[in-house]
Amino acid sequence: MLTGEQWEKIHKKYDGLIWKISHNISGDFATANLEDNHSDLQVAALEAVKGFEKKTGESFDDFWGTKLFDQYIKTCLWNLKNNKGAKITKKSPILKGVVSTQQNEEVLNLEGSNSISLETKLFVDEICIALSPEQKDIIECIIKDPTLIKESGRLNIAGLASKLDLPWYRVRKEVTAISKIIKNEL
Repeated sequence: MLTGEQWEKIHKKYDGLIWKISHNISGDFATANLEDNHSDLQVAALEAVKGFEKKTGESFDDFWGTKLFDQYIKTCLWNLKNNKGAKITKKSPILKGVVSTQQNEEVLNLEGSNSISLETKLFVDEICIALSPEQKDIIECIIKDPTLIKESGRLNIAGLASKLDLPWYRVRKEVTAISKIIKNEL
């Protein structure tokens, strides 16, 4: 566990890098805004300290300022950036045309605007060929009710199971199968 003084040292030395990396992850507010990226990277820095302590058996004061720790924490931060960026890139065909509700409150008041982009519609039509009838029902349910997609981008399996009147474990199994087909984590 870090003390306030230790966190201040990390913040003072690495906050500029964290902001720089935050800007490089994504400019898409719907999937990852700047503040979320910054928070995720701060957590990664904390986890890097914990991981380094565990790996080396040294205390924070022993390894602080060493070249090895400096390289380790920077590697952890850049790896998070690459992993998060890869997930955003994978989901970009699905998220194309998504509007952030944080920036545009009027989007929340639009009724009946359940349209999806042509590219997304073609993508869905293409993958439906490879899906079972139950998997198609899952996709249709998600398209009809996008609130089944959590802010994290993951699916609300319990809500989906409830809407489809199926056991959650069966829905989880089908969603996992769909994930493998579209090569994307749901």
